[in-house]
Amino acid sequence: MVRRIRWSAVLAAGLVLALVGTAIAAVTYGARKAIPGNYAYNYSNSLDYTGTPGANSFRLQEAFVTDAAEPAVVKHTRSSDGVTWSKAKKVSGKQNAEGSSLAAAGNTVIVGWMTGYSYYDANDVPRQLQVNVSTDNGVSWTGVDKLSSGKGQVDYPIVAAAEVGATTNVYAAWVDSKTCKVRFRQSSDGATTWSAPITLGTTTATVEGAAYGCAGYANIAAVEDLISVAWIADDTGALKVRSINLGGDAAASATLANWNGITTLNDDVSVSQNGWPIVSSSPLVPDVITIAYNTDTAQRYTTYEGGGTSAVAAGTTIYTNGTIGANTYAGGYSTVVEPAPGGFVAMWAGCRDVGIANPCNYGSQKAKFDLLESTSTNGTSWNAPRVLEASKASQQLNDEPSIVAVPNDGGVKVFAQYNAYKSTYNYYDVWMKIGTGTL
Repeated sequence: MVRRIRWSAVLAAGLVLALVGTAIAAVTYGARKAIPGNYAYNYSNSLDYTGTPGANSFRLQEAFVTDAAEPAVVKHTRSSDGVTWSKAKKVSGKQNAEGSSLAAAGNTVIVGWMTGYSYYDANDVPRQLQVNVSTDNGVSWTGVDKLSSGKGQVDYPIVAAAEVGATTNVYAAWVDSKTCKVRFRQSSDGATTWSAPITLGTTTATVEGAAYGCAGYANIAAVEDLISVAWIADDTGALKVRSINLGGDAAASATLANWNGITTLNDDVSVSQNGWPIVSSSPLVPDVITIAYNTDTAQRYTTYEGGGTSAVAAGTTIYTNGTIGANTYAGGYSTVVEPAPGGFVAMWAGCRDVGIANPCNYGSQKAKFDLLESTSTNGTSWNAPRVLEASKASQQLNDEPSIVAVPNDGGVKVFAQYNAYKSTYNYYDVWMKIGTGTL
């Protein structure tokens, strides 16, 4: 089955686990494991966890889209070990769904998506942000909530969640493609009620084409009191970030005046190589949020930290395109940096130089994408990348990883979910690799 999907906005997530006092990453990964889906795909921001790592309460929480049957739907599945997964359950509504994301905090899981933009929808139908929330670790769901106008046009929304003191908040950020505003809403009661939408900024970016409207690829993450939203501001790739420290007030983000001013990063993202920002956080590292992206020549990131008033404008280089083993990488995209115990983990889709004009052209049958990983103990010096999953005939393109990294028997355990697919889209599915090692 062929699907129309925004691989142009594909966000390949990064997984890299930084190991304390170790020059070379000591995490060893096993063979890939299937996640229960069929004609399935998702984007970064699709894997999280609830419960306590190492305890019986621990559950990985995963969301994906499948168009094995029409309408295309968002499904949720969970696992205690990343190997055995629950039967995937539909969480979306009656309309075709696309662009799923997932976040979790405490016992709460939120899944978000948009309607009106799939292979099966006409170009001019409304695109609406919808969410579904579970407050019991993904066992039962409250039902579909519609957070944007039924007649509007949204651009790929992303959800987030965090515990703020004794309260668990859920958040959603998106671009209104008609007004070109970056919008935000929050709930502090399990999605029973939502704050009124506020505008965090604007964009003029139209990289999906004028008919689609503004497309700024807003992305969000939250941890305890910290929230950051990043977006592309124009067609040159200017990247802006707006953040807030709630200071213990769970409702503070509902009021625009409480937010810090907008920071414009020093780097422009690569529009041709799908350099959309990915914002990440971990409850195990409660004082930092990362904002990762790629330029034309490198994978980079910056941070928003609890002691600061805004994101750092100057980015740090993880890797500059070059040669790894026998392969030369002339591009990369969907960079993600996960805060982890003892450092940081980064991962991205490395685009091999195979002699095509744009090595990151996922529509070319010659393209080959390897899933690359790097680690850092201090966030400044990064180890040489290694290939986590190589392109092969059965999985020509590997991208969109999402990461959970937790302590494990004095070391770490890393769960890395990613997409594998063919440029012809006659095959596409979601997979997981599990790594263990020491700090």
